Amino acid sequence: PMAVHAEKGGKAHDDLISVFFPTEADGWACGRYGTILHTSDGGTTWNPQSSGTTFTLSGICFADTENGWAVGNKGTILHTSDGGESWEKQESPIDYFHMDVIFLNPQKGFITSERTHILATTDGGKTWEVRFEDEDYILKSISFCDEQHGWAAGEFGHTYHTRDGGKTWVKQAGLYEMDWDTGFITGDNFLFDVVAVDPKTAWTVGILGTVRRTTDGGEIWEEVSLDLPKVQLYSIASDGAGTMAIAGNGLCVVSTDGGAEWQPAEFEPTIEYGWLFDLEALGPGRFVACGDEGVIYRKLPEGNWTRIEY
Repeated sequence: PMAVHAEKGGKAHDDLISVFFPTEADGWACGRYGTILHTSDGGTTWNPQSSGTTFTLSGICFADTENGWAVGNKGTILHTSDGGESWEKQESPIDYFHMDVIFLNPQKGFITSERTHILATTDGGKTWEVRFEDEDYILKSISFCDEQHGWAAGEFGHTYHTRDGGKTWVKQAGLYEMDWDTGFITGDNFLFDVVAVDPKTAWTVGILGTVRRTTDGGEIWEEVSLDLPKVQLYSIASDGAGTMAIAGNGLCVVSTDGGAEWQPAEFEPTIEYGWLFDLEALGPGRFVACGDEGVIYRKLPEGNWTRIEY
């Protein structure tokens, strides 16, 4: 481990698990032990905010520069209405480990959680309800491309889709079967992230280098072979202008043509010994990545991905 620290340089921080930018300038990241960081200059400088919790926060989302939510362990839902100056708890109907959160506007939001639960609010989180539940799998990620079309994905390949703004969710993929005679389990690969690109197009990534894509609204999910090592792929992001990035255990690849061709991304210093847990697009060709020991990298339209010291 000492060699790895030497390789990375800089101070070691707590792991950062999620990062979100409502504008090109304003961004937030969250992670272990209740960590929340904020930037107002496009990721050049980051400052801690007091979340009031020590639970792991695994998802963060802002509807605008004032209204944001962070979710995590023990049913934790935190809300700010002042850009993170103060965070207050919101009531969760379940005390599961919440994985991801998305808001389509300051009133309407969703949380994915354990036991295939999707929570929903229509009043900015004053009240949260269980909108959907299925079998005992963890839904890791949720993404909408517009107000109506969204996907959620998680363990054993389970993927659900909504076409009506999250009112109803339909299972599109996923497999978990146990042979009671042999005790063997047949299960699809775990998925860690989903990105909805448009009403027809979405991508998922997961364990063992899994990359999948649908181009027909989820009727068919096809395996995409990128010749990647069989490592965990934790995140995929799209800038909405044709550039996409996939990141995970010690690697990141980028496409500039909507996912047809992919190339390894150049990181300074290397991420070969680290993990990137989340990617976020700030605008065309602009990305921020966060990961283990609090690393933050930024990619501008020109140049490599560079590590931000904070």
